[in-house]
Amino acid sequence: MLVVDRSRFPSDVLSTHFVWPHGASYLNRLGILDQVRAVTPAHTNVTVVNNGISLRGSVPDELLRNQFRLLHDDDSGITTDYFSIRRHVLDKMLVDNAVQAGVEFREGYTVKELLRDEDGTVIGIKGRDGTVEHAQVVIGADGRNSFVARALGVEKFDERPRCTFAYWSYFSGIPDREAQIHRRGRLGMAMASTNNGQTMVLTWGPSEWAAEFRADVEGNFHRALGLISEEAADTVAGAQREERFYGTLDQAAYLRQLHGPGWVLVGDAASFKDQCTALGITHALRDAELAAESVGRWLGGETDRDTAMAGYAAKRRSQTAAAYYDYVCTLAEMKPLRHDELQLFAILRGNQAEIDRFIATHVDVAPVSEFFDPSNVFLLNDTAKESSLDHSAFADFEATYREHQRNPFLRVEAEAAR
Repeated sequence: MLVVDRSRFPSDVLSTHFVWPHGASYLNRLGILDQVRAVTPAHTNVTVVNNGISLRGSVPDELLRNQFRLLHDDDSGITTDYFSIRRHVLDKMLVDNAVQAGVEFREGYTVKELLRDEDGTVIGIKGRDGTVEHAQVVIGADGRNSFVARALGVEKFDERPRCTFAYWSYFSGIPDREAQIHRRGRLGMAMASTNNGQTMVLTWGPSEWAAEFRADVEGNFHRALGLISEEAADTVAGAQREERFYGTLDQAAYLRQLHGPGWVLVGDAASFKDQCTALGITHALRDAELAAESVGRWLGGETDRDTAMAGYAAKRRSQTAAAYYDYVCTLAEMKPLRHDELQLFAILRGNQAEIDRFIATHVDVAPVSEFFDPSNVFLLNDTAKESSLDHSAFADFEATYREHQRNPFLRVEAEAAR
């Protein structure tokens, strides 16, 4: 097996680099989880805060096992840990692991052309240096700007242009702690411990506010934190920023055809979703294992190529996957939370099993359709105590909702022009 990459390792890449428990489980199945844990803080519980309504929970082991049995008929290596590992750390581990397993790896290698036979089947690659490599299958794991997809003319479909912008950096002086994810109005933020004693702090909002935010990235970064969580803003204000701010503006979602004669797409090359649920790496690891299983069955003689690839596509494009794609794309619009949505979060307080199931649903471990099914929401409402709605999020709700519709960064721009 040959793996090529135009980068040289270790190297960094713009990425949320958050790995949820199912992603950590895939790394465990690859045999590198202990290496990750040795250099990266790991946790189980996460706190999700919506307009001040705080829910703390974890992804249940049982739901993780159910997912792996459905996808792989195998639930070995499951862990409920999550972590936020920098890409220059993780990618080097993955490369070294592949080489130790017998993979030939060429870094700094740029693919110039896909080779095809007279029927159009992909049969290999040609590098910019003129080298030619033949293959029974070419797997495009080359991101949202996939060369493989472009070279084959694989078009995007079901595109969702409404998305978030996001800016983040790394801070020292913040103690290692469980990750926290906040949402208030049309803004979101997250904090997660990462490598070298640093904490990644991320803030995001609707893409239509991006231009005003960019006018003063550092000032608006801290302003956004203050609007979302005063406690988080104070924590970051007392810390030391160690790197520049990183940002991404175009996170429009799309789907692509997953396979064809002699080729397969995985990860962001196959489908891209907004960063607001931080599932890019986890889904890429899932796709890699699913594709490897399907290709292995074909090359091992268990089935023919078309049947094997159809099996990969069926698991990747299930009804559950479609529902989750819609869920993330809706979240990415960053509309202010409705009264009934806040009511649901308020009702969940005190019901740990349902909090955990919500978190599992949010990160694509449990089906969206089951948690948000009207009968389940009705049951939660029916069993909730009236006191569950005694929260500041419901005070002057209409006025607050209107205020959350306004772009707060316009004011900063106007003040700076005076």
